[in-house]
Amino acid sequence: MGPKPFTCILKPGTYARMLPSLLKKQKGNSLMNRKVTLLCTAAACMGLAACGNGGGSNAEAGTAEGGKTITIAKENDVVSLNSILAIDQKSFDVIGMFTEGLMTLDADNNIIPAIAESYELSDDQLTYTFKLRDAKWSNGEAVKAQDFVFAWNELAHNDEAEYSYLVTDDGACIKNGNEIVYDGKDDLDLGVTAKDDKTLVVELDKKSPQFLSLMVFPSFYPINEEFYKEKDDQYGLAVENLLANGPYKVVEWTKGNSVKVAKNADYWDAGNVKVDNIIVNAVPDFSTSALDFENGNTDWTQLNSTLIDRYKDNEAFKEEPESCLWYLQYNYDNKDLANKNLRKAISTVVDRKDLVENVLKDGSTVLTGFVPAGFTTGPDGKDYRETADSPEALAGDDAVKAAQEYLDKALKELGKDEVTLTLLCDSSDPAKPVAEYIQACTSKLKGLNIELLPQEKANRLAKMKDHDFDIVLTGWIPDFSDPTAFLGLMTEGNAYNYGSYVSEAYDAKLAEAADAATPEERWTLLQEAEQILLDDEAVSGIYQMGGAVLQNPKVTGIDHHVFGVSNLYKNADVAE
Repeated sequence: MGPKPFTCILKPGTYARMLPSLLKKQKGNSLMNRKVTLLCTAAACMGLAACGNGGGSNAEAGTAEGGKTITIAKENDVVSLNSILAIDQKSFDVIGMFTEGLMTLDADNNIIPAIAESYELSDDQLTYTFKLRDAKWSNGEAVKAQDFVFAWNELAHNDEAEYSYLVTDDGACIKNGNEIVYDGKDDLDLGVTAKDDKTLVVELDKKSPQFLSLMVFPSFYPINEEFYKEKDDQYGLAVENLLANGPYKVVEWTKGNSVKVAKNADYWDAGNVKVDNIIVNAVPDFSTSALDFENGNTDWTQLNSTLIDRYKDNEAFKEEPESCLWYLQYNYDNKDLANKNLRKAISTVVDRKDLVENVLKDGSTVLTGFVPAGFTTGPDGKDYRETADSPEALAGDDAVKAAQEYLDKALKELGKDEVTLTLLCDSSDPAKPVAEYIQACTSKLKGLNIELLPQEKANRLAKMKDHDFDIVLTGWIPDFSDPTAFLGLMTEGNAYNYGSYVSEAYDAKLAEAADAATPEERWTLLQEAEQILLDDEAVSGIYQMGGAVLQNPKVTGIDHHVFGVSNLYKNADVAE
């Protein structure tokens, strides 16, 4: 979704996967109206006790009965296992079990070769040449370069593919991507060719620092063309309509209930896959998933903030970093919110430290910038947030006092004694309790009334898309590792700039960064662009989402990632 008008598919509790859900690509729109969109593209329980041996004996039982088995509880059901059309986090996680792309991630979020055995980048940085390893589909056919050519062109040309923009200059910068996706030139093909069965050549429109990180994302996975066309519109919707080239293959899929994958004997690195079966259950009630964990029927489940205190001392409790940013977006069509001092009053009064420590309690952290910490590093090897400025997050009475000063200035400038605004949010966790907390903070200010408008996610997304809101609490998680995954959201004409923020200086700074002569210069310009956003209070970062899970201590090697697919299971194992 680049997931994403909030595009996020938010999961109560800990994982939010920003997916560009509900937003379709708009063919025929001028690229000038899409400026540097730059992509974007990561739930809960209740237990009987927060102590004990951690539960999760299912893995041990699986070892005794037909091989090592891991059982996972996820909030949502799988929607589609078609890598071109999938938009939700659970679908991406399962697709990542049975399919691999050119590149993947190791346990430390380093990009490493997968189906690609090696690659070269031309001196002008506009052509990638990938050499594929000997890999097979689960029907015995070889994975060929043409499988990537077909899949990527299908992504670009498919009107239902919400992630089609990833091939454009808003993503991987593949040649002809803009023309196909934005200008509707369906007679063109992407600049990707199969030189032979083992050689894939990708031509770019311009330098793309984020290109390799995008290659780990499921939208860029290969598809066997003959099999895809044979299955037609049923591809990806049932076990018999799937092919695997990854560590596992789908063997059972009960809609609304569960997906089971088994070790894929045809996988090129099958010798290093230690788990025989993984079962992913859809458990929308988090009390149930926690109870399942306590009873040994589940080996991994997410926690929401209301359950942290119960489990934080449990040996099975783990905190997992997330790169999801929750922030306030303002509608600039509202004349009151066009006043910067009013926006600063709203942002300043929120006691972020109290919010993350006493409301969320899930490892979430204070974030006032617009690019998360622990997400990407600069040419100097330092974390982006380590070298970028962030506004001070005031707390308690200091926050109220400073916010009131901003509000008094705003009311004077607006010629009003009072302003009433509506805060749009999801009606579920974590959005609703966070919105309620923000409302409580703003109630301490004289002259400002914030009314909450909780909505089911689909309604909230529709209102954002229609610009029918004053303020919205929303979130974003990236599909690739680069600051532009966030900064691009606020450019003029960006589909996810719901509040219609416009800054010529900001857009110009990002354009300058795109043409920078060196990585160091580019990084500096990106941080200067973010500073423009922060000085304008264009949006207000509230917190960086944390992740808390229960994981059977006997289970290891579930690799968690801050971009791309949230969890990869190739390295998973179960202790005897």
